[in-house]
Amino acid sequence: MQIRCGTFNLYQFSKPPMAWYNPGSVYSSEAWESKKKWIKDQLLNMNCDVIGFQEVFSVDALRELIKEAGFTYFSTVEMPTTDPANNTVYTSPVVAIGSKYPITSVDPVIVPPFTRDDLPITHDFKFSRTPIKAKINIQDIGDIIFYVAHLKSKRPVIKTPDFIPNEAWDKIVLDTLRSRSQGHIASLLQRGLETTILYHDVTNVLQTHNRIPIVILGDLNDDEHSIPLEALTNRERVYEINGIPYNNLTLEAKQSIYSYTIYDAFDIAPNPSGQKRIPTHYYNKLGNVLDYILVSNAFNERNPYKVGRITNYKVLDDHLKADGIKDDKQSDHAQVVITIETI
Repeated sequence: MQIRCGTFNLYQFSKPPMAWYNPGSVYSSEAWESKKKWIKDQLLNMNCDVIGFQEVFSVDALRELIKEAGFTYFSTVEMPTTDPANNTVYTSPVVAIGSKYPITSVDPVIVPPFTRDDLPITHDFKFSRTPIKAKINIQDIGDIIFYVAHLKSKRPVIKTPDFIPNEAWDKIVLDTLRSRSQGHIASLLQRGLETTILYHDVTNVLQTHNRIPIVILGDLNDDEHSIPLEALTNRERVYEINGIPYNNLTLEAKQSIYSYTIYDAFDIAPNPSGQKRIPTHYYNKLGNVLDYILVSNAFNERNPYKVGRITNYKVLDDHLKADGIKDDKQSDHAQVVITIETI
């Protein structure tokens, strides 16, 4: 049996007359219908059984749209927020999950209390978008745990400095650049904290059910060699545990390392031609990989106890190749799809 999973950043899915971020960002009726048609066509092209969605403002509209494409089951764990001064303007989107198989449970990923003792987390820390943890019962396979995430972007969190009248330009420029420098680090810290908290949640599941299949679908907003991705996957080589070199570890200890490692689907999917990784997003014509599908050891080809293997990794990016259609009518992200063949 095969199952297909995908991740899909919808790019400001906001049904008019609601705006996103500012009152002028509203789809016309024509643009909204065009966007919905493109999304529906793309869902058919992806041909998935489970999809994680990002940048969802209009939850009910998405539920209705994907139902038409065969996704009977749909969940979110929070609702988008609006501007307190103008309730026709959305200020924060949510993530969602759609499935053709029953979603038997769904929960938000929460910040565990003990991490506050070990990490620089303030008492009011929260995810920029709360991730979903959903248990889906797949025919002939059983339960698979799916996470859907949209981590903090690289956009700096800038606090605008206060300037007195007739302030010297040198001071204005310097304070602004310092604020931007701090803002970049604030964004990195937020994203890094989100990844390690997500890793804690995933490994909590694996600690009690170490062979349960787990799939993470998400716009992780960082490149594949970044520190946040390393914090989420822990794929870096382990040289020693508790002072004991890796080669001297027991078989049980070595198996535990693999059990708690999260794998990038691109790295373990067949790639006989050695094709380079395709970007999923472009900024100033520079391509980056921001969208990922990660899996637990249960789908690792080298695991003798695997329940399935990844047989295909695909990026749908035709709409990013200068097709003359604006991003808001499609998406500024490519979609990533994997095929899993069960054992």
